[in-house]
Amino acid sequence: MTTWQLTESGEGVLRRVSILGTTRYSDTDQDSIRAAVVSCATLVEAHVDKVIKSLFAADVAMSFALARVLHAEVEDSIFRTWEARRKWLSSAFDINVSGERASQEFDAVIDLRNSIVHGDGQLTDLQLSKLKDFFRLRDQYVRVLSAQVSGRFITLSSDVAVRAATVSRDFVLHFDRVLLTKFPALTVSAS
Repeated sequence: MTTWQLTESGEGVLRRVSILGTTRYSDTDQDSIRAAVVSCATLVEAHVDKVIKSLFAADVAMSFALARVLHAEVEDSIFRTWEARRKWLSSAFDINVSGERASQEFDAVIDLRNSIVHGDGQLTDLQLSKLKDFFRLRDQYVRVLSAQVSGRFITLSSDVAVRAATVSRDFVLHFDRVLLTKFPALTVSAS
């Protein structure tokens, strides 16, 4: 039997994501499928943000005024993009989840969420700005999430919600394992 190392926050996300992944959706109910994808991405993002805030709060350097002032100057940039989150986790706390399959597949959920939120269910102009990015996104959407892409249009089957939840679950399991291996005493409440 496998014992998973999870934070309280991570466990809460897994519970909510499992509900999204086990809800039955009709292929014609695009709005509900989109909402499930957006919810999965948002739940995981909120969890990672809580972890980063907990890591900074627990760091001894934060007891110094200079560190607090410098942190306040850059804090917004830490949470602006997933690339920034990963960079801060790696460089400040030696937590590297980039390049791992769970992280790469979760990028597909994030990118699809961005297509839904910023492109109204279509690839955005930014996502289409580079041809190689378009081909990468199309491949990720099909291979990882079972979505269909035709030009800039994205069609979501009911499987997309299930796949988004599964990928989100796998990322949280991986992320919390890496986190707690490095910081076993860190507590991140579900709040």
